[in-house]
Amino acid sequence: MKTQLLNSLTAVALFIMPNLNFAMINLNLAPTAPTLGTASSFALFTAAGAFSTNSESGTVVTGDVGNHTGANSAFPPGTLNGTAHWLDGVATTAATDVATAYTDLNQGGTTISATLDGQILNPGVFFTGTGAAATLSGTLTLDGGGNSNAIFIIRIDGALAIAASSNVSLIGSASLCNVYWQVNGQFDLGAGSVFRGTLINDGAINLLEGSSLFGRGLTTAGAINLYNNVVTIGSSPAAAGTITGTSTVCQGQTGVAYSVPAITNATSYIWTLSPGATITAGANTNSVTVSFSASATSGNITVQGSSSCGTGTVSANFAVTVNSIPAAAGTITGTSTVCQGQTGVAYSVSAITNATSYIWTLSPGATITAGANTNSVTVSFSASAASGNITVQGSSSCGTGTVSANFAVTVNSIPAAAGTITGTATVCQGQTGVAYSVPAITNATS
Repeated sequence: MKTQLLNSLTAVALFIMPNLNFAMINLNLAPTAPTLGTASSFALFTAAGAFSTNSESGTVVTGDVGNHTGANSAFPPGTLNGTAHWLDGVATTAATDVATAYTDLNQGGTTISATLDGQILNPGVFFTGTGAAATLSGTLTLDGGGNSNAIFIIRIDGALAIAASSNVSLIGSASLCNVYWQVNGQFDLGAGSVFRGTLINDGAINLLEGSSLFGRGLTTAGAINLYNNVVTIGSSPAAAGTITGTSTVCQGQTGVAYSVPAITNATSYIWTLSPGATITAGANTNSVTVSFSASATSGNITVQGSSSCGTGTVSANFAVTVNSIPAAAGTITGTSTVCQGQTGVAYSVSAITNATSYIWTLSPGATITAGANTNSVTVSFSASAASGNITVQGSSSCGTGTVSANFAVTVNSIPAAAGTITGTATVCQGQTGVAYSVPAITNATS
């Protein structure tokens, strides 16, 4: 009975175990970036080995370099855009951090061919097999699938030899900052080849004639040898600084400049503008020229740095107040028929949206005596005033609005002086029908 029970349990265990292993492998396919610590600032570093560049001095490295133990004969020759840490305290810490990062990359993975040529890999962890060195003679493509945060980990349990003129290509928004290589052996980058990602290996790093490494080359043990290479560390852009520019603008205004100090590690700039604003010059740079449409509204402007490694922290909001052009003037109300010399005549228009003042145009000989620059004025007509039109339009710092329709004013003249009366000078009491007249008096209606 006990034997049968033991056999049954053994059978169940054998049935379950493969499934457990498969589940473990699947879990490993969700990659986690290693912790680089101090090593993150290094473009090239060896924890134990010599560091040299060839005597032709054609090598250019952007990022820190260093070694924890071993000789160095680099920079000079070569150009370094960064800091060299030869056997110093930073190098000591980096040596520990590189070892930790190497271990962090032990994440299982899907088995792939050790011949990397022509393969197209999606994000995940990949393993060339136990004890299998790998080669690349052509192009290996890493496809991010449109996700710039997608992580690739490629594990090689042996040396990695890349032939001349080969290439690690990134497509689909894949970022070199999220590509990691664990190589348990020597790394050789062939002449004229291009390699992308952070290499962490346990062996020598040899960058042959004219090859380029975009990312990092970090080794736990082994010499680093450079031959007229370009090595550029991949880093995410720093946080954006403070935006400067004009904070109050008008609808329809053009040629407005905004800028931000250059953002470290940014290769382009992403600007977000207030509604109705568009960049007319300087797109993808740290200084842009902006136009505001006739319907633009107030809002915020922000910017952030961008690179193949992702985007940096967005700047603080830069508030922009967009003032509107005054609306069209409405209908003028007031007295349409006046007399020469008449005073205290009122005219008004409904308040005009966005207007801060009002521009009145009067008929000849009329003047504003009260309410100038408002929507309600008092007008006097001179003794020589003539008929004409009154108009008004709103005004602001952004310009003037549409002029109102004409308000016609008829200005009547005062009757001229009466002429000489003619008629019978001597009459009798009780006499009737005696005629008297005067020449027609100009402008008289009675």
